[in-house]
Amino acid sequence: MKPRKPVRRQRSNPAGRKITFEIESMDTMGQGVAHIDGKPCFIAKTLPGETGTATIFRASKGVQFARLETLEQRAENRVEPACEHFEHCPGCHFLHTDYQSELTYKTDALAGHLKRLDRALPNVEVHGTEQRLHYRNRVQLHYRHKYIGMLDPVADTVLPVPGCQIVDEQLKPVMDALYQQPEWTEQHSGKGHCEIYLTGDGVSTAWDSPYAHGGFTQVNGAMNEVLRNTVLAQFGDRNSGKLLDLFSGEGNLSELIVERQPAIDRVMVDFAPERVKEQTLSFLHLDLFSETALRTFRARSPHSKFDVLLVDPPRKGFPALHEWVKALKPEKLIYVSCNAATLVRDLQLLGSQCSIEHISLIDLFPGTYHYETLVTVTFP
Repeated sequence: MKPRKPVRRQRSNPAGRKITFEIESMDTMGQGVAHIDGKPCFIAKTLPGETGTATIFRASKGVQFARLETLEQRAENRVEPACEHFEHCPGCHFLHTDYQSELTYKTDALAGHLKRLDRALPNVEVHGTEQRLHYRNRVQLHYRHKYIGMLDPVADTVLPVPGCQIVDEQLKPVMDALYQQPEWTEQHSGKGHCEIYLTGDGVSTAWDSPYAHGGFTQVNGAMNEVLRNTVLAQFGDRNSGKLLDLFSGEGNLSELIVERQPAIDRVMVDFAPERVKEQTLSFLHLDLFSETALRTFRARSPHSKFDVLLVDPPRKGFPALHEWVKALKPEKLIYVSCNAATLVRDLQLLGSQCSIEHISLIDLFPGTYHYETLVTVTFP
């Protein structure tokens, strides 16, 4: 008699299941967190204390994600969103609450990341904005066939956003024309993206080009000045010294330093193929993520040591930071990051001998869960 084959049980797919929820807290991405069947369930556009119904659209690795359907109990700090698209648009995350609550959620999110450093830390200095709407001087819209707007990754569709409220007013006429005079569909078919951004000469538009191909700039001009002045304050007054600005771009963050303290010797480094011919001893074109980056830099740099190291990497952080610190022996590190998770990872690799002297949260991206963090580290 042949042994019977075991019957495989098919796993049930919870996608599409209707649930009732009670939001217990906020996660670091601006989503409300509930527990359904003992598993965390993340529901965007909700707030702690709220109850209602939602539909699960994805489940993996012991967590679930759901889309809000109806609210039964509303949080006291819920407000009417200033944007007509907020309910369905993935671009903003906090327009359904007041701004002070938004800052609180962001501060709590940063504190959650900083706990991993497992050491005494200074209080976080929070820099909020005076302008929550109409601040963004660069916006990227996705198009599919005749539709253009924000890409909804859940529904895998493009959501038109003609009434977007975070776009700078100077961009609005160009953006309005895309919706009111859709001649662009004659030149651009299939799918791609369009970028509208401010320049010194006005408003420019680029189709299907790399993001910020004309040169990276912070999307919030007013809060960028707050960031620049915070960097200046943390650099301190120095009669002389050497400053290394990594991921420098055009020198946005270090510009005020050399303007106010012209005796400072600044070296900027970034990946900028278009500026190779402009290379001087004060600017080096270099891929900082290359395995040979540090060795190449030391061979080309006019200095072997620097007093201050200023670092502003992309979201993936700078895993080799500890190697640069060890090699260049700075007195101080000023690390600016748009991703607190990779910031903390990189700081952990510096070891326990360094001291964290200052932490700032600078809200360059109001309405969203994004923010900039500035950390000042000193070395013995």
